Amino acid sequence: MAKIPYILNDEQFNAMLNHLKKKNSLSVKLMYWCGLRVSEVCNLRKEDIDLKNKRIYIEKSKNLKNRYVPISNKLLVELRDFEPLNTNRFNIYNSIKRIGRKFGWNITPHTLRHSYATHLIEKGMSIVEVQYLLGHTSIQTTNVYLHTSLDKIQDHFEKIDL
Repeated sequence: MAKIPYILNDEQFNAMLNHLKKKNSLSVKLMYWCGLRVSEVCNLRKEDIDLKNKRIYIEKSKNLKNRYVPISNKLLVELRDFEPLNTNRFNIYNSIKRIGRKFGWNITPHTLRHSYATHLIEKGMSIVEVQYLLGHTSIQTTNVYLHTSLDKIQDHFEKIDL
């Protein structure tokens, strides 16, 4: 049986933001609220951000795929004056791991992407839509996000009340 990845909730994410240096804060928000890979965050350019249509263009990411991802309303103001981030994968990875250790969470930058996808599915987005947003070639890759918590299952079961 595959190990279910660690998923952050909004409360944990906000606690994480409170312990980040400002220069890494936007990077982490882009991964959690837009589902970007750490490499996509590092390569993001001003011209990739379309505030009018509320989307980010990701060019030639993994498997050389291009895609658009919606911009979370929580990020619109911060992205108005966007300048390429002065950071790298190593810096982001270390910041996230450091905060994870502080709180006792086993997290990496990819945890933020896992959390994004899981939250979308829990809120009713189809697996095919999530596949597109994540830029996955195969639906099999996206299927890892179909896990759910026993609490969610219990909650749904009680609403159905057979």
